Amino acid sequence: WTTAGGVTSRHTMDKSITLPPDEIFRNLENAKRFAIDIGGSLTKLAYYSTVQHKVAKVRSFDHATKEATSDELYEISVQEEVTARLHFIKFENAYIETCLDFVRDHLVNTDTKVIKATGGGAHKFKELIERKLGLRVDKEDEMTCLIKGCNFVLRNIPHEAFVYAKHADSEFRFQTTQPDIFPYLLVNIGSGVSIVKVESEDKFERIGGSSIGGGTFWGLGALLTKTKRFDELLQLASKGQHTSVDMLVKDIYGGSYGSLGLTGDLIASSFGKSATADKEFRCYMAKSLLHMISNDIGQLACLYAKLHNLSRVYFGGFFIRGHPVTMHTITYSINFFTKGEVQALFLRHEGYLGAIGAFLKGAEEDNPNQYSWGENYAGSSGLMSVSPDMNPMQRARSGTFDMLEMDRLERKLVNLPLLQDASSYIPDTVDLAEDALAREYWLYCFEEALDGVVKRALASQPDMPEAAERAEKFRQKYRHKLQTLRHQPL
Repeated sequence: WTTAGGVTSRHTMDKSITLPPDEIFRNLENAKRFAIDIGGSLTKLAYYSTVQHKVAKVRSFDHATKEATSDELYEISVQEEVTARLHFIKFENAYIETCLDFVRDHLVNTDTKVIKATGGGAHKFKELIERKLGLRVDKEDEMTCLIKGCNFVLRNIPHEAFVYAKHADSEFRFQTTQPDIFPYLLVNIGSGVSIVKVESEDKFERIGGSSIGGGTFWGLGALLTKTKRFDELLQLASKGQHTSVDMLVKDIYGGSYGSLGLTGDLIASSFGKSATADKEFRCYMAKSLLHMISNDIGQLACLYAKLHNLSRVYFGGFFIRGHPVTMHTITYSINFFTKGEVQALFLRHEGYLGAIGAFLKGAEEDNPNQYSWGENYAGSSGLMSVSPDMNPMQRARSGTFDMLEMDRLERKLVNLPLLQDASSYIPDTVDLAEDALAREYWLYCFEEALDGVVKRALASQPDMPEAAERAEKFRQKYRHKLQTLRHQPL
């Protein structure tokens, strides 16, 4: 930290962070095919690796046939298996040099000569990436990557999309994966707003947009509140009471305007009271600004959804980034303008879409879409994991890093063909994200069983000198995962 002229600022390149290889950039020694998405403040790095593990194959005997030569009911054979894994790591741009150094130092052998790059920062950091990694930077179109990534997560990750309901018992209502993800509307809110209609894997069109977006909130917010950081602005907005700044319908008419269907609490004029207010608090202005921009974006999205007869509308981009306050204001706006006919949908992994798309562009010859991919929960950060309010334990452990890992599944998954309506079928009988009693019961069961599992693992490898160390490491990591699920059930 340095102080100049009374202003505290942070160096752009912070090299003090330590990166444990088995926690963040995992399996780098087998890494192939790199891609990177560099935004205004966050970098997302993607790569492919192969993972070797032991798999127990069980063969059962049918004693009614001649096949059975003994009284054993089954036999177990252990086989070595190699599977493919996708890694995605998200971190602040301030750490990009340190992270590139780390990746270079831990790369053992890779045939990769090119790194696919997308995002506004791809040009800015091109020379640094090529110098550090010795790979040629091949830039890809940002919107194409975004759509490819969005299609990929909607197809492969169950409950990827969710509805946000601030005042409900469960704030996050996860949606069942649809048999057909198309068509849909993607509203990407970055500095400005892009509204994209997606009709198939390769067919999409930018049908509209607006210059009033996240950059407007940030820029006007900085002028109004003297707060320069985006996240601090949102924090201010979450504490503010906009009715001190906004003019409501009841301020004009003394109540609701029944004949037009306008309730008294509806905003009639954003910042309408500012000219006559006795005092203005920064948080009030931040809240009013957030409502003004969210309502504008919400109405635009609704008009385009109606015009193109689309019922699925996904929101993403820097403005959203899983912030409850922005998700709430967008949801309220959509509900108001469509009278509840269209739901605002958000994505658990929307921050990774560009990196996933850039990676897929680089891996087209392997055709990754011919496989199904499953989220590896043990190697992934949970929803809201980077929010210090939601999960201080996770924040302290991995700093500003967020991870997603996906494993290639043995067989391609398809929707159950005999179901009349696959979209309404929910196989889970208990929702552990919502049922606190059931969740605590199962977490307790797993905790109680842990010592026994460790003991069995040790007994299975009596001649391996490092078995005790590995067993203890497993115990600690497993217990930590259970604690994370307790604090962060989503």
